[in-house]
Amino acid sequence: MKVLSDIQGFLLNKWTMGGSLLIVGVATLNGNLFGDTLNMVWFSLPVVGDITLLRIMGLLVLLLGVAVLTDGKFDPLDVQEEV
Repeated sequence: MKVLSDIQGFLLNKWTMGGSLLIVGVATLNGNLFGDTLNMVWFSLPVVGDITLLRIMGLLVLLLGVAVLTDGKFDPLDVQEEV
């Protein structure tokens, strides 16, 4: 049971969860991972570029990763109150 506890502690900690959320958020914001449905342009902004559903979802995941890595000190979505 000690080995299982060590593996669980390694996989389920602040750095692996927050880091993976950040990586997925950045990849979703910058990459073309899904089809045309999620990449349909809603509108465009001069500095940011095209706004799509996929980029909004990526931004939310990125903000969750920031909240996890900063232990809720910087929580842009106020998820600390829910947890």
